[in-house]
Amino acid sequence: MQVKVCGITDISQAKALDALGVHFIGFIFYPSSKRYVLNNLSLTDLQDFKTTKAKKVGVFVNEPLESLLSIVKAADLDMVQLHGDEDLAYCTKLKGIVSVVKVFRVGALVPNMDGFDQVTDYFLFDTDSHLYGGSGQHFNWEIIKNHSMAKPYFLSGGIGPNDIKGLEVMLTTKAGKQLLAVDLNSQFEISPGNKDVEKIKTFIDAIIR
Repeated sequence: MQVKVCGITDISQAKALDALGVHFIGFIFYPSSKRYVLNNLSLTDLQDFKTTKAKKVGVFVNEPLESLLSIVKAADLDMVQLHGDEDLAYCTKLKGIVSVVKVFRVGALVPNMDGFDQVTDYFLFDTDSHLYGGSGQHFNWEIIKNHSMAKPYFLSGGIGPNDIKGLEVMLTTKAGKQLLAVDLNSQFEISPGNKDVEKIKTFIDAIIR
């Protein structure tokens, strides 16, 4: 299983996570987020951050397309994660330009993903909330576990150290066949945007054996 750590606001922590072997490092470009990266780092800082392995992921919420593409270029991003109401037409315009992760919020039912498998590279499942960018809360994994996924996906939503056994079970389900990575954020923080790198290392050591 691969690991994404999201909400990074410090380059030294990004470098430490890359050295740990984290596969995806997420930077949030949503001004309303407590982890809005441009409050702490410049686009040049992000461009100058060269990873050894990890993919740099920009997290966006209903960003105008031209603005998103400008940021992708200026920050030298490898992927974008669309966490708003971006539709099929929006995703289609990004196809072939940058790898796209489309976020679906899970409430009481499996969300409608029709057509998005044709215009995106990955899915991400997060907890349904009125908040864009994630709530830090779990959703009920039982809702998706028997669903056959059309794309490899990230599992998000308040994942923490106590979820290791649950993730092992999830991997044995129908949905588990396409589970690419877990997305870590608020449960591994000292404060918003300030990660507990040692806690992340312990978690990685436990799930990647």
